[in-house]
Amino acid sequence: MKGTLKIVVAEARKLKDEDLIGKSDPYIKLILDKNNIQTTQTKKNDLNPVYNEQFIFNVDGQKKLEIQVWDKDTFGKDDLIGEDEIKLSEVCSKKYVDTWVKLTKGKLGFLSKGEVHLIMEFQ
Repeated sequence: MKGTLKIVVAEARKLKDEDLIGKSDPYIKLILDKNNIQTTQTKKNDLNPVYNEQFIFNVDGQKKLEIQVWDKDTFGKDDLIGEDEIKLSEVCSKKYVDTWVKLTKGKLGFLSKGEVHLIMEFQ
């Protein structure tokens, strides 16, 4: 499948707090493959951040879109809050998908609370 995938990262909600002091500073990575990675801005101290950021990917045979939510750390390594993936065949067949993606994997493999609201259009 070939085409253009337009994604709006609208918001996230109920994100798991990874910080000992304060709240997480989440940002979202959209990964089509190792050469096609786009990232939202970081939202400081917010477990229910609003992004409303648009991204465009050129799809050329890729099968899935990986969504990762990270906690930006000033010192040390960023922490993975949660992740999931979307099959592109679903988006391509429907042409338009407005969905909440549940973050099913998290730090150390435990279920991570949180969801990301994505609006996707395939042309």
